[in-house]
Amino acid sequence: MAGKIVIVTGEVSGDIYGGLLAKEILRLDPSIRITGVGGERMRAAGVDTFLDSNDLSVVGFWEAVIRLGRLRRALVTVKRHIRTERPDLIVFIDYPGMNLRLAKYASKQGIKVMYYISPQVWAWGRNRVGIIKQNVDKMVVILPFEVQFYRKEGMDVSYVDHPLIDIVKPKLTREAFLDEMGFTESDRLITLMPGSRPQEIRNHMAPLLLTAGHLRKGFPDARFVVASLPAFEEVVSSEAESSGLNIAVTSAYGYDALKYSDLAIACSGTATLEAALLATPMIVIYKLALFSWALGRLIVKVPYISLANLIAGSEVVPEFLQSAVDPEMLAREAADILNDEARRKRMIEKLTEVRDRLGSGGASARAAEEAVSLMP
Repeated sequence: MAGKIVIVTGEVSGDIYGGLLAKEILRLDPSIRITGVGGERMRAAGVDTFLDSNDLSVVGFWEAVIRLGRLRRALVTVKRHIRTERPDLIVFIDYPGMNLRLAKYASKQGIKVMYYISPQVWAWGRNRVGIIKQNVDKMVVILPFEVQFYRKEGMDVSYVDHPLIDIVKPKLTREAFLDEMGFTESDRLITLMPGSRPQEIRNHMAPLLLTAGHLRKGFPDARFVVASLPAFEEVVSSEAESSGLNIAVTSAYGYDALKYSDLAIACSGTATLEAALLATPMIVIYKLALFSWALGRLIVKVPYISLANLIAGSEVVPEFLQSAVDPEMLAREAADILNDEARRKRMIEKLTEVRDRLGSGGASARAAEEAVSLMP
């Protein structure tokens, strides 16, 4: 009988990692049946998804409360699938609010559990480490400092490098990209990255567009491109068009935009690692609902919000949070970076060091080997 694996994630980055993982699992053993909660990337890799992760993506405590009914229904649906499918292994990818509950449920059902892409419990949820230790058979992590954290807890943990290393690459040459976007060689390129969740886009698009307006006054040669996801390209394009700034939007060439830009202004999250892997100078922004932000300040125990700075262990890139996500402030900071070549060079050097710390590639293949080894 062919083996069965369930992969569960709840947001865009998890869908990326889940798709890469599923592809490598099926390369090792095409007979394995993979079902799960994911999006277009997991489906493209051969996963039969029974829930779409785009419907579950939330950020912040208050935002989760608002969508509590939908999240509870999703929890019931996944538990039902686990009971009926009886997989040999469940792989949970980040998304701890739901996945830690499901890990406890799966463990009680006697099903092997692998957690890939660790929840950031080292930052805000150390009280959840006990849940992970009791219910997870194998932790597979992608950030180097996570290994020691879980080993101290006596857990079986493996570090596989970061999966983005294999995919964060431009598709086009600089010349071809400029031609595709209607830019010229003399243009100064700035990429805007509002986020990968609906709430993030709502919170960040307006200040980003206003920042672009301020910058255009001081840099008439500046050209802006918003790196979006296919699911949000229409709404992002509509907002960009309403700004009257002739801002380009792309979902097909986001990595190209980052690679060939002089600067990125990016929502904290996976985007900061993508920019780091391409050694693109950046400003990091993040804005939450006020209640979620106040709660977060009480429980988050790390000095930086962006993964690029956390991996570097210092402030390599500036961070602007909450009320500091102010267009005039962001424009001044962007202008300083664009005008100070020595600062840009230092930032590029530090981001290159961050990239080197993330490994040399092959993470998804190693994670797949770990998953298959856990199956009977």
